[in-house]
Amino acid sequence: MKYIIRTIEDGQRIPLERVQEKKKAAFEKLLAAGLQYLEYEALLGSVDAMGHRIEERVYIVEPVSEVSYV
Repeated sequence: MKYIIRTIEDGQRIPLERVQEKKKAAFEKLLAAGLQYLEYEALLGSVDAMGHRIEERVYIVEPVSEVSYV
């Protein structure tokens, strides 16, 4: 299961502490299941009703298994 943690809700940025709490909850769920995880940062893009481009920074946390580290 991939977790996409958004940094904006209802058009407002949410505090960094709340983002960290969401990330920590995702980490704990994956670790409790005995999985490793990979975290990365990305931009989520979309278009609003007026046709304006919207970008939002998101954090993605996903489990990894059977990975060969080089």
